[in-house]
Amino acid sequence: MQDRVRDWLFRQALPLWADAGIDAEGRFFEKLDFDGRPITGRPRRTRVQARQVYVFAEAVSLGWAEGVAVARRALDVLIRDYRRDDSLWVRSVDDAGAVSDATPDLYDLAFVLFALAAAHRVLKDARARPLALATLAAIEARMADPVHGGWQEALPPVLPRRQNPHMHMLEALLAWQAVAPDPAFEAAARRVLDLFDRCFFDREHLMLGEFYDRDWTVRPGSEGQCIEPGHHMEWVWLLGEAARLGLPDLSSAARALYTSALTCGLRPDGLAVREISRIGQVRDGGVRLWAQTELLRTLKTRGEHVRADHLTQRLFETHLATATPGLWIDSFDAAGAPQDADVPASSLYHLMTAFSALLTEPA
Repeated sequence: MQDRVRDWLFRQALPLWADAGIDAEGRFFEKLDFDGRPITGRPRRTRVQARQVYVFAEAVSLGWAEGVAVARRALDVLIRDYRRDDSLWVRSVDDAGAVSDATPDLYDLAFVLFALAAAHRVLKDARARPLALATLAAIEARMADPVHGGWQEALPPVLPRRQNPHMHMLEALLAWQAVAPDPAFEAAARRVLDLFDRCFFDREHLMLGEFYDRDWTVRPGSEGQCIEPGHHMEWVWLLGEAARLGLPDLSSAARALYTSALTCGLRPDGLAVREISRIGQVRDGGVRLWAQTELLRTLKTRGEHVRADHLTQRLFETHLATATPGLWIDSFDAAGAPQDADVPASSLYHLMTAFSALLTEPA
């Protein structure tokens, strides 16, 4: 299975996205069509640019030397076009590189920090660590919520509050702690872990909530019932990584999330459904690619090699079964019908985190 993954990643996907997926300036397109041609006229979001910087840097760490030039050029453009004067970063630019939305968004900022960690670790870029520390300091100064905890989603603040951007902040902070520890990274990571322990983890139902009010109480109605098994798996991996790095050990909560996702969140074919309720009932039986990759990484890192190989096979039979090699179908409905008109670049980050684990962990 590793050979098949390696072939798809290094001979199909990465060459395609390094060619058609990036413009002459070094800025990534948001989407390709199913013939592998770029789609223009879409905002070039910071989160996608940052994710792709990570993707090509990680490819270099796995031995794909062609990624060096792509990652360096994209990092230069990210720093040049997306950074604000206050050390926060804009939400998006247009096809020409002009800012189209200057809003600082926590989800975007998390991926900037994550990309900078990859640039420091793999590319040895001297700008990365100072930029990351300055970005985190600006987030703390302008977006922190000292009353209720965590950070605001955006400026100005918006509702609902979500666990998801905080989860990705933790991901980025742990990436930094693993390669260049700093008290600022550690303190922020500890606060996210505390927020998970106090608010995100539902001890009654052993579930991970998604949407919250300003004070981190669960949103009423349908939003408060939303549970995403894929996010369970992301948190399981992150909690394991946090414990490995000497941060608070929340392994009992990780085991509970892992068990509830496997018990309530998988279809008979082994794919993770899009959404369940807090009592474990399926609310949306469709599937998204990102959830499968998070499930795959967690299965692999927890030693579930047979299940991981089965899921990888299912990915090649479903999400990766495209006429043009190196693309993917992001989503299917509950009946198995594909739902996408094009191919989002944002999914390559998820594929890379999963396949990197598969290629570096013992078979």
